[in-house]
Amino acid sequence: MKFLFFNSLIFLLSFNIQNKEEKLIVNFLNSCQDKNIKMTSIKEQYICQTENNKELKTDLDKFINDQILELRKELQTKDISNLKIVNAANDAEVKKEFLTEDASNIFVLKEGQKNSHYFLIENGKIASFSVMNKGRIKIFLLLCR
Repeated sequence: MKFLFFNSLIFLLSFNIQNKEEKLIVNFLNSCQDKNIKMTSIKEQYICQTENNKELKTDLDKFINDQILELRKELQTKDISNLKIVNAANDAEVKKEFLTEDASNIFVLKEGQKNSHYFLIENGKIASFSVMNKGRIKIFLLLCR
């Protein structure tokens, strides 16, 4: 009985351990879901932004705001703890959706068997959470350069 309890405890602990990229995505999703957290706070904390051109930055800010608002609306009906984050490098089906040799910085939010959202992580921030389909290939819309 103790053996079963100990193995169950180890399984639960290992199941809950996430790497820093997964934690970043979960925290981002939780912040997006919380309507009390301001958009600027979410962008500053989670999204990489390096555009120096004021006109492009204004357009990019509007795009990011629109994407966060859309995600925020979608997350209102979801329990984030039921969603699964998978590294594309560990999922052959997802990996072949992108034209890259190294998929270690690509993560997928899964809702059951359905791929819900894609995330590109660079330097500890979200470089993109929006993709465009080009044929059968997905291309990230980059939020920073």
